[in-house]
Amino acid sequence: MPYLTVTHRGSHRFEVNVEGHRLLVDEGVGAGGRDSGPTPTELLAASLASCAAAYAESYLTSHGHSTSGLAVACHYRLSTEQPPRVAALDVTVTAPTELPVDRRRALLKAVEQCMVGNTLRMPPMINVVVAALEIPSVV
Repeated sequence: MPYLTVTHRGSHRFEVNVEGHRLLVDEGVGAGGRDSGPTPTELLAASLASCAAAYAESYLTSHGHSTSGLAVACHYRLSTEQPPRVAALDVTVTAPTELPVDRRRALLKAVEQCMVGNTLRMPPMINVVVAALEIPSVV
């Protein structure tokens, strides 16, 4: 199972280590952070958008189409109801201009198979435990 760790770096900042890849997550200044990295919610949207982009690229290259101009944008809207959560994610894939209309429909079907999108549509079971930091005893 893939593994990652998140380590507190102070003032709402956290370092995420994903199998040797590191990134900084932070909150905006208004939320007590330093705005030195994306927020966890922004990473959720980025995860969906980058997954969609990867699936789009895979489709285009496997069918001999150019990836020039391929871009993905993602907008999200927060819920106004409790519990706090993302209410909607809107993903726009900008396909290369020379891609025929019928291939655009096929591209959409390919992008809709993105694992992150599938996970959001069919949420996994989430298990959270609180572990106490063990302090070694002096003998």
